[in-house]
Amino acid sequence: MFVDRAKIYVQAGDGGKGCESQYYKRGWRHARRDGGDGGNGGSIIVKADVNVHTLLDYRYRQHFKAQSGKLGGSNNKRGADALDSIILVPPGTIIRDADTGCLIRDLNKAEEQVIVVRGGRGGIGNFKRHESTPGDPGEQVRITFELKLIADIGLIGYPNAGKSSFINKISKANSKVAQFPFTTLSPVLGVVNSSLSESRMVIADIPGIIKDAHQGKGLGIEFLRHIERTKILLFVIDMAGIDGRDPINDYSDLLNELQSYDHMLLKKPQLIIANKMDLAQAKENLINFKKSVRKIIYQVSCVESLGIEKIKEALFKKLGKFKQEHSD
Repeated sequence: MFVDRAKIYVQAGDGGKGCESQYYKRGWRHARRDGGDGGNGGSIIVKADVNVHTLLDYRYRQHFKAQSGKLGGSNNKRGADALDSIILVPPGTIIRDADTGCLIRDLNKAEEQVIVVRGGRGGIGNFKRHESTPGDPGEQVRITFELKLIADIGLIGYPNAGKSSFINKISKANSKVAQFPFTTLSPVLGVVNSSLSESRMVIADIPGIIKDAHQGKGLGIEFLRHIERTKILLFVIDMAGIDGRDPINDYSDLLNELQSYDHMLLKKPQLIIANKMDLAQAKENLINFKKSVRKIIYQVSCVESLGIEKIKEALFKKLGKFKQEHSD
């Protein structure tokens, strides 16, 4: 199950109590204070890990508490600090304060981490003061996780346009394929290896993009945000119009949905594939589509593996150019 939102409660550990101790030696007129400080409580850290792909774990476990610091001891012995607790999330996870909505950190790179609550400071033993003090309480807060997938290529297209078939053909993804809308109910990631070099790219099948998706129709409003982290947009158009749709209108509607959700999305590099070119109707529709769109169109048939290597090569070339331009 793919889960891209979660809300959890985190509480850092309390500081250990300072020790109240008196040391008396024969011959001394007064006993001496020798109580040590308490240890610091553990903090809670959220860290991005490439081996984590969903927020599913935090749907079932929603409370996290770090350990408290150890008590101080006699003979001025300091209590041990508690270990920090680490929560692992996928790269691309946005962390916010659940009550205020304020951004805590956007973990958009692997191994990035942030301390969300700090452990309490240990109490002071009576070796330093007349009386020992208790440790400070650990911080606590409710936080939300929102995952925006990080991928090189984002597949954009209507349901039944053939996105799942395409990602299965071009990569080793296992996206469900069927002849009914919304077969894919969650984003699917696939890894594509280049046949000419050791390069690889991550491609994401984004479901639920239909007309008025930005207003909540269909499933689009839940998944449009995943497009924000992709480098290149790949429009998959059902050129045969099997469901009675017009490919020209489909492409126009998809552009309008991206524009309405976030106009900056249309500034991303784009490629277009005309899918289902093994069907006769697709060849007729392609003529009018080319006249209307006036862009390079890559012809693809997942059934006959037509054009797969060509679009694959074009994607690696486009991605290489993108990385070179954004290398700074």
